[in-house]
Amino acid sequence: MDYIDKTPVQVVLVSEICRLGRRVVDVLNFVEMLHEKGIALYIQQFNMLTLENGRENPIAKMLMQMLSIGAEMENNQRKIRQREGIKIAQLKKVYQGRKKDAKTSPTTLINKYKDITELLNKSKLSLRRIADVTRHSVNTVRRIKQLK
Repeated sequence: MDYIDKTPVQVVLVSEICRLGRRVVDVLNFVEMLHEKGIALYIQQFNMLTLENGRENPIAKMLMQMLSIGAEMENNQRKIRQREGIKIAQLKKVYQGRKKDAKTSPTTLINKYKDITELLNKSKLSLRRIADVTRHSVNTVRRIKQLK
């Protein structure tokens, strides 16, 4: 969002609607915010613009609403199947999950990820780039940055 505020953007390209958010409300709010700024959304999957000549495309809006509802339903179904799979694995004693109250101290985490800590201290690389270089997830890099 900072990039959009600082740079003159006319169109945001997205491959599929589900890439915008997991909930219908989030997707629609994001698109509304883009439209308020005069920015069109191009949905590659359907070769469609949501804003043409400063006016909303009603077909694109309707399609976006329906597809975002479908994406939310699909995400909810995935969560249900995941929970069911975990319960089955627990019954088979294949998966026990995290031990109750298992937490690693901040110092231990910082020491465990020294490569991330060094790059955060010595470089101006983005979190994503540090994650690529160290082969850790972006969330791990973000967590270490917050702990510093």
